[in-house]
Amino acid sequence: MGKCSDMGSDIGADIAAKLVLRSADLLALQSQVLEAVACGESVYQSMDLLCRRVEALAPDVRCSVLLLKGDRLEHGAAPSLPEEYTAAINGMRIGPNEGSCGAAAYTAQPVLAEDVRSDPRWAAFRHLALPHQLLACWSSPIIGREGQVLGTFALYYAEPSQPLPFHCEAVQAATHLAAIAIERNVMDLQEHARVDELQHSYAMLGALNAQLENRVSERTAVLDQRNAELTRTIEELQRTQSALIEARKLLSLGRLVAGVAHELNTPIGNARLFASSLKERADSMQRQLQAGNLRRSELERFIGNTCEAGRLLDGVLQGAVDLIASFKAIVVERDDAQRVSFQLSTLVDNALLLLATSLRKSGCELQCDVPPQLMLDGYPSQLQQVLTCLLSNALQHGLADLPGGRLSITASMLDAQQLQILVCDNGHGIAPEYLSRVFDPFFTTRLGQGCAGLGLHITYSLVTGLLGGHVWLSSEPGCGTTVCLHLPLRAPDHGLPQH
Repeated sequence: MGKCSDMGSDIGADIAAKLVLRSADLLALQSQVLEAVACGESVYQSMDLLCRRVEALAPDVRCSVLLLKGDRLEHGAAPSLPEEYTAAINGMRIGPNEGSCGAAAYTAQPVLAEDVRSDPRWAAFRHLALPHQLLACWSSPIIGREGQVLGTFALYYAEPSQPLPFHCEAVQAATHLAAIAIERNVMDLQEHARVDELQHSYAMLGALNAQLENRVSERTAVLDQRNAELTRTIEELQRTQSALIEARKLLSLGRLVAGVAHELNTPIGNARLFASSLKERADSMQRQLQAGNLRRSELERFIGNTCEAGRLLDGVLQGAVDLIASFKAIVVERDDAQRVSFQLSTLVDNALLLLATSLRKSGCELQCDVPPQLMLDGYPSQLQQVLTCLLSNALQHGLADLPGGRLSITASMLDAQQLQILVCDNGHGIAPEYLSRVFDPFFTTRLGQGCAGLGLHITYSLVTGLLGGHVWLSSEPGCGTTVCLHLPLRAPDHGLPQH
């Protein structure tokens, strides 16, 4: 009884020792294969090492690894199988009757053919296996992390048989290691593909950058050329503009000289006529006096004529003096302008009072809408001169000989800093060809009829200069005229005295 007990203990210890040895061998197998994968060995080199290590642990088997590509199995590793056989099955389709490996890949389950000679799944491959003494085959699918079939790992036997327990452990370890190696290979291929794609993208980007730089250089050259042409064009336009300005100045000067000459010609001509007539009478009186036949009646008549001629001559010269004063007003004098705060409505009332006689004679309807709270800080005398001129122009030109005429003056705030004054009439209007010239000096349609053509020019100079505003005129023949003034509530400071 004691001997039997000792024998059982020895057998158990022997089995335990073998199990520990197998576990150590499998751990060594895993370590070597994982090290090869980690070192960057190719999947084919890793699979070859795996097969050789399994065959070393189980000398009665020959191993093979086939890799699944689409619906076909391609050679991965088979270091102990005949090359003729591995070449023949390379590229085989998967399916339920495509041998152990084809069926295992198709069903994703282990497939055991205990006797290749009689297994129906080997019917198409039996003639390839038997000449090489491949009589049994156990193939297991290699499954990836996501459950997909990556390939197969097969054990070939020289005799009809079933796998031993150790074979099962080895296959389990081998398929797991094969899955790691294959997926690592797939990731490496994908990474290489990404690197290649990135390099290609960098190359394309470099080419595009070079192409872009060329285009930029070309366009920069074209732009420089166009800029040079534009600069030349601008310089030419500036020269042309300067020439036009000079021509306009000469034209304005010519009009000024012609206007001054025309306006002064009449009083000076009359003065010469009176002077020459007075001289002739004086010469006649001198001759009569020397001849001694001068009579008292003739002397009295001469004295009366002389007094009348002097009176007429004084009137003519005074007219010339007034004309010269109006010519001087073309250049707005600022020395006598005084800056004060004033109420606009009071200023408008004063302007209308000065034109009361003309307003009554015209018979036109007058409308005045100027809020009494509008206060300005500026130059009231000059603004009154502007309004008087605009109202007088409307009466003399726009509403002349027009029954049912209407004349209005309105004022309103534009914003916190500006106001607007409108002087409107429903008179004859201004022809379109004259609108661009109404503010020119000496422009008038009634030259020689008591109009010097200076009123609107002086108005423009005062508004845009001393008063710091803007003036516009709009008109249509038969529809009247509107003059619009935009003035700041506080006129610009021109360094003039303030009261």
